[in-house]
Amino acid sequence: MGPDQYIRLSQLNDQIQDTINSRFKGQTYWVVADITNHSFKADKKIHYFELVEKSETSSVITAKILGKSWGAGALRILDFEITTGQRFTNNLHVLVQVSVDYHPLYGLSVNLLDIDSNFMLGILEQQRNATLARLVKENDFIHKEGEGYSTLNSRLKLPAVIQRIAVISSSSSAGNEDFRHTMQHNDFGYVFQIDDYHTIVQGDNNAKLFLSKLIEVYNTGIAYDVIVITRGGGSQSDFLIFDNYNIGRAVAKFPIPVITGIGHQKNVSITDLMAHTHTKTPTKAAEFIIAHNRSFEQHILDLQRRIAIKSQQLFLRHYKELSELKSLVTHNARELIAVQKEELILKKQYISQESRNILAKEKQILLLTAQKTIQRPQSIIQQHNSDLQHLKANLKIFTNQYLRSRKLELEDYQKTIKLLSPQHVLSRGYAVIRKNNKIVNGAENIQEGEEIEILLKDAVLKSTVNEKRDYDGKDTHL
Repeated sequence: MGPDQYIRLSQLNDQIQDTINSRFKGQTYWVVADITNHSFKADKKIHYFELVEKSETSSVITAKILGKSWGAGALRILDFEITTGQRFTNNLHVLVQVSVDYHPLYGLSVNLLDIDSNFMLGILEQQRNATLARLVKENDFIHKEGEGYSTLNSRLKLPAVIQRIAVISSSSSAGNEDFRHTMQHNDFGYVFQIDDYHTIVQGDNNAKLFLSKLIEVYNTGIAYDVIVITRGGGSQSDFLIFDNYNIGRAVAKFPIPVITGIGHQKNVSITDLMAHTHTKTPTKAAEFIIAHNRSFEQHILDLQRRIAIKSQQLFLRHYKELSELKSLVTHNARELIAVQKEELILKKQYISQESRNILAKEKQILLLTAQKTIQRPQSIIQQHNSDLQHLKANLKIFTNQYLRSRKLELEDYQKTIKLLSPQHVLSRGYAVIRKNNKIVNGAENIQEGEEIEILLKDAVLKSTVNEKRDYDGKDTHL
């Protein structure tokens, strides 16, 4: 073929487009494939992605084609997300209806026209059932019982009265506000202490954050009566976090009863099945707690009424018996009083006679004692007089001796003071130095050229210091 026999690339692509359009025009296909490289242009509402097929024995891709969806197809994707609760994103195994398209500039691709929600729901249900089976198999505290499950948490006994509550919810959850409003404005005036533990309660990828908040509640050591997990409404995909294996296991094993009110109207989540009690909404959870406390109060009131009725019945039943017993007691009391009265009269007479005998005997003893008492003081007085005279003589002798001793001591003191007097010291050849009319006992305050006074026994000398030398007390010429 010569160089003049060629066509442009656009001409070739046009021929390919014509061929493909003539072959696939008006035809659609239901295809099973996985989604990869997904992106969504929200402003144009267009999905871009790739459909791939992987080997059943490995993750090797065996087929791949570009895909896009807009308009009616994009609306079908939105319906799919609402119905299944699963976002249209990467790594989804889907059943989609497509048409084949070829564009000269963008190449071969498929247009997504529809997506089978039931196919995805079946996959999600399979995943959910697999998670439940794994929970039962790997944890001996979870048992399948009929259509439900028995867990360590569900086997806990609720306190008779629920008052202290930990609530795990989103910080902006309207469901949590509904829960609090219902609890605080209950018709019976019950007061609750509610502590909030805020976290993200949507999206399976936030399961670790939710678990950390559950652990935080446990680590506080606060003796909560129950834990309430609340969440308001939302798309189905928002609730996939509550089908997470780790969250289900943690709730099943938690040592405090867990009550769920996550607003999931269509299905019961795995967390609901693992919890102690599950309710449909946060408001229903609040109503359950209030009803539980009301049941306890009603039981107490019923007991009160039953006790009152039983007491009245017992009183009426035994009233006649009590009346007869009263009459018998009254009669016997009168007879007993009469007998005791006679015995008391006899004892009174006996006591009177014995008292007179005792008084006469004691009177005789007192007379003898009085005579002895009159004689005894005289001898005692004489003895004490003799002792006083002897003590007086001794005191007189002792006083004289003591006074002579003190006088001798005073004389010794006078002699000592006289020897130590300044006049006596001066008479022995010593002198007193004064400066500014003050006695100086050292040379540190006297300088050369200063005037001093030398006090002798018979004169006062005024002098000026010409020289000052140190003295250590060893000069033998003094």
